[in-house]
Amino acid sequence: MIHYKIFESIDDQLIAEINRIKTLSFSYVFQQSEWVRTLVSFEKSLVKLKIVFIYKNHEIILVAPMCIKSRYGCKELGWLTSDIIDYNGLIISKTFNFKDILFIDLWKKIINSLSKECDLIFFNKIPELIESSNNPIINSQYKFYQNSYQLNLNDFEYNNFYNNKNNNKSIQTDRRKKKKLLDGDDLVCSHKEINLSNFEFIEELIFEKMSSYISKKEKTFNHEYLENQYREIVSRNSPNYKFNLSILKKNSVKISSIFGVIFNGIYYYLIPVTHNTEYKKLSPGRFHIMNLISWSIKNNIQSIDFTPGDETYKISWSNNDFRMFYYIKPLSLKGMIRYIFLTFYYSLRQNYFLKKIYRYIQI
Repeated sequence: MIHYKIFESIDDQLIAEINRIKTLSFSYVFQQSEWVRTLVSFEKSLVKLKIVFIYKNHEIILVAPMCIKSRYGCKELGWLTSDIIDYNGLIISKTFNFKDILFIDLWKKIINSLSKECDLIFFNKIPELIESSNNPIINSQYKFYQNSYQLNLNDFEYNNFYNNKNNNKSIQTDRRKKKKLLDGDDLVCSHKEINLSNFEFIEELIFEKMSSYISKKEKTFNHEYLENQYREIVSRNSPNYKFNLSILKKNSVKISSIFGVIFNGIYYYLIPVTHNTEYKKLSPGRFHIMNLISWSIKNNIQSIDFTPGDETYKISWSNNDFRMFYYIKPLSLKGMIRYIFLTFYYSLRQNYFLKKIYRYIQI
């Protein structure tokens, strides 16, 4: 028999329940218990926590970390999320039956019950796939808005991949730039595990990323808010994933940095920065990705997840992609106003000429 329970507070019982399923489940790193705890403690607009556990008999088959937030005077049912989360969604047991009609009916019942307290339902950053299986909550009412890109490293042959992805002109340009970067034989790439003792590297990286956005007049973010969230997660010192910072230096000067997290054989590519140096015109970030691929293969990483987005480098360095969806449903007049705003926001995202406008809109 399938039934469910809703937790409205973080306590030892909730964490114990999540820990019961996490070693035998499909999920992204962003749904690990340490991330859930951190999101709750930092969510300023949180009205009620709604973490749904679905059971088959006494076995947990699915966890949905949701909440009700107050946004612009509108009570909104959605994911427990923040800007540090690239995929919102479910923790799914490996015994879960993705074709179970009873689950679909129960999910509708749960959402209908929770939405009675709200003005709007808004689910965003929803991946088409969880591991290699279709996301069971996506239906025809969910709308596509962008792709997510990955580089699968299983049976990967770099030269074939690189030659197929680049034309002769690009290959010649890479050779010329690489020769200049290697001149003097002092190009060094290092990888370090991030913990609280060296977290200042991440603070510097996030601040520089924000400064780069500002200089380009693109959408910015609260860098201290992001730093504090990452610091909180790092401080929990989970053995299930490792934060990694890779730094590419030329003449002892940082020219490119990549901050990521490794979980279940996947390198999640979180924050890249090409530093503002004399070498920037030589595309150091591109050669840094080349090094990251080599390092990942040597360290038995199965794939690099570049996460959602339409950046050119994500497309050019991937051999796999899947779609991302959102779902909005107004439930009141307040909700309708917010619905119009969000619909406009996603329309801008899909229009090449209006993307500059979209970057300034906060959702």
